[in-house]
Amino acid sequence: MSSASLSIPAVIDVDAEVGHWRQRHADGTLGAGSFGHYVPWIKFACDSLITQPRASDEQRDESFQTHYALQIMPRLSEEQARDFVEQCWEHVYRAGRQDLSARPRLGARA
Repeated sequence: MSSASLSIPAVIDVDAEVGHWRQRHADGTLGAGSFGHYVPWIKFACDSLITQPRASDEQRDESFQTHYALQIMPRLSEEQARDFVEQCWEHVYRAGRQDLSARPRLGARA
């Protein structure tokens, strides 16, 4: 299903998202790598919702692929980055008390 007709949360607090994921990293739930490896993907997830609220899942996937391709020495594999972006979207939707089934999904898989 395309997310183009679905609503996004009215407020997306990027700093709160970074804080949430920083805590998850400190708890050990994001793996052993540096938290800095995740920050670009938190910002991508939030930015994609803020700047393109009516984008389809396909458009978001294309944007993700472009963003990933532009990474210099990416620290997460494409699959890890995809999974993490979707986790970020899920958290944004939970925090905004939105319908989780309405959150965006990345279609293409590495």
